[in-house]
Amino acid sequence: LVNRTALRLRALQRGDSGVFGARIKLQPALVEDQAFNLSVYEAVPSPRTRSQLLASTLEWCNLTLQCQGSGRGAVNVTWRRDSLTWGQLGPGRHQLSPDGTTLRVALPPTATNVTYACTVSNPADQKVALFDLQSLCQGGGGPSAFSTSGYVVLSLILVAVSLGGAFWCWRVNSEKAAEAAATPTAPPEESPGEPQFSDIVCRSPPEGNDQVGTPKNGGTPKS
Repeated sequence: LVNRTALRLRALQRGDSGVFGARIKLQPALVEDQAFNLSVYEAVPSPRTRSQLLASTLEWCNLTLQCQGSGRGAVNVTWRRDSLTWGQLGPGRHQLSPDGTTLRVALPPTATNVTYACTVSNPADQKVALFDLQSLCQGGGGPSAFSTSGYVVLSLILVAVSLGGAFWCWRVNSEKAAEAAATPTAPPEESPGEPQFSDIVCRSPPEGNDQVGTPKNGGTPKS
């Protein structure tokens, strides 16, 4: 300003944002008004980062990179790969979420020797987080690595197979029990070692020549 005059504000807080006015009086009777729009921002904290390996094979490495600002106030999130900005990365192998916080990457293993940078910023400050893709892809365990969703699906399949096997065994046992209940039981056989008995009918001795004579005078009977 005129004569190098200035207004200095210290220990600013978010409530200090607003429009400040200055009235400049010049001789002999010249007055000039100026307005200054002051916006106060908080320092940007370090972003919260997270990476998830979806699949790692000999042909492709698929993973997601997540970068979010923390603290109060709106922040802007931008991505770079080495010296390339987001517009130069190529949308075929990169998918960005609408809010710009999540980047999905699909690259062959020969092209994973790169570093992705996530920048969280506001007009007054910025913080950068780095992702080393080569270490992230190699940390998946090689060609046979499964993603977390793959393990979940495999576990569900095993549970379904176990339940199906248990139901099949229960059904077979139920059918066998029903057949056994419907079959008539045979009477128990007599043991061969037990004695056999039959009824004997007693009859009077026949008359005639077959009758045994009784001796007179107490003599010995003759047959």
